[in-house]
Amino acid sequence: MIKVSVIIPCYNQAAFLPKAVASLQAQTLGNWECIIIDDGSKDNTTEVASNISLQEPRVRLTQQANGGSACARDAGIQIARGQFIQFLDADDIIDPEKLERQVAFMEQKGLDISYTAFCKEENHGLRTKPRSTVLSLCTVLTQWGLGASTPIHSFMYRMDFIRLHHLAFHSACRFREDWKWHITCFMTRPKQAALPDYCGAIYYLNEQGKTGSYIKVQEGNFTFMAYMNQQLHGVSKCLWLFRISEELWIWLLRMTKYRSTACLKTIAPLVLQTGNMLAAILMMPIALIWIVIYFIKIYIK
Repeated sequence: MIKVSVIIPCYNQAAFLPKAVASLQAQTLGNWECIIIDDGSKDNTTEVASNISLQEPRVRLTQQANGGSACARDAGIQIARGQFIQFLDADDIIDPEKLERQVAFMEQKGLDISYTAFCKEENHGLRTKPRSTVLSLCTVLTQWGLGASTPIHSFMYRMDFIRLHHLAFHSACRFREDWKWHITCFMTRPKQAALPDYCGAIYYLNEQGKTGSYIKVQEGNFTFMAYMNQQLHGVSKCLWLFRISEELWIWLLRMTKYRSTACLKTIAPLVLQTGNMLAAILMMPIALIWIVIYFIKIYIK
């Protein structure tokens, strides 16, 4: 039986895809399959992926009309044959020992989800210091994007866990679909843990991506927050409103730092659509404490 199914959603990433697959071919665990989901690419991604699959029997190519990375990942889950699921974006890579070490860790601990530390790689090839965090439903709801964010290729998921809870990405959510996925996962109270002292994921800073600029980040966050505000209830809703109040501080600070009328004009309508804004505004004095802590961690450490 295949140990790990690696799912790569790919849209116009022909230039990066070979490097991502090469990081799989370098794995110390050889028992894996790679499913490339060509999400209606308009460049030569299909040709590149097809050539790779012809040369590497562990790679399969599936094509679909453009529906976003959420739809592509769901399509990959449906045809995956592995005991564990590893997501990998086409412009990212993983450490050569990641699959072997993570599978062994999850089997030893009986985990549903595990994750590793990660680092970022810039255009000139330099990598940042590895970052890690301890995740819970509370941190995913209140601190994601403010120190607790972890790229999806840091994680590994047990396939039985995904099937048991009928977990899926949400195609209606075109912004922060990874964040939504992890909220859904952690709301099931999974058995989860981080691999200690190990950086398994390398995240590439792609300026053309959804997080390529502060305005894109801000726009995506508020769009997603408005969407999620309608989905959550009870304690989770209160925690979410606290996260909205934190985002309001970030927005105000960014406008001040960049003196950006574009940030004001683009984001203001999204803020008004977020919902429950009075409650979020009333939480802002408390949220300021967490924002200060976040910036201290960034600029002091």
